[in-house]
Amino acid sequence: MDEMKFSVRKSDFDKFAERLGVSPEELLSALKAEVVKVGPGFRYVIDMENFFYFVLSKIFEKRRPAPREVSQEEFEDSLNKAIDRLAGISGYAKLVEVKEAVTQELGIGEEEFVKRLSELLQRKRGAYVLLEGGDAKIQIGAKKYGFIKRVEKRAVAEVVYY
Repeated sequence: MDEMKFSVRKSDFDKFAERLGVSPEELLSALKAEVVKVGPGFRYVIDMENFFYFVLSKIFEKRRPAPREVSQEEFEDSLNKAIDRLAGISGYAKLVEVKEAVTQELGIGEEEFVKRLSELLQRKRGAYVLLEGGDAKIQIGAKKYGFIKRVEKRAVAEVVYY
């Protein structure tokens, strides 16, 4: 298939770059545009594929929500809900699925998730159990884990007086 190219006047190109929030020089290099002299002015010849992918990346970049500050309580609440929702009969949930649910709900990245989970595990020792098995794993500290389980501390026996 032949390459599809189109040309744009320099003034229109500059306006477009401004609307995208980049400098014309940055846009020129990103699109690998060729500068062609036409009459008294210049035109930029741009490959349609480069143009398409660059513009899409800029649109998604602008729509991506800005990271917000998440409190430790919010993180713990979201983690607990995800574990409860995704846990199997044994009570274990795949850690990767829990990570995806929490990061999507809170709008945080994977590094932030791992950091927060490590802090939570240190703060609440014995409240969670991590297993090293599974196909997909997440590295926390020196080990890679595949499953997580909440441990609910309940009374062993309850005495009822009549």
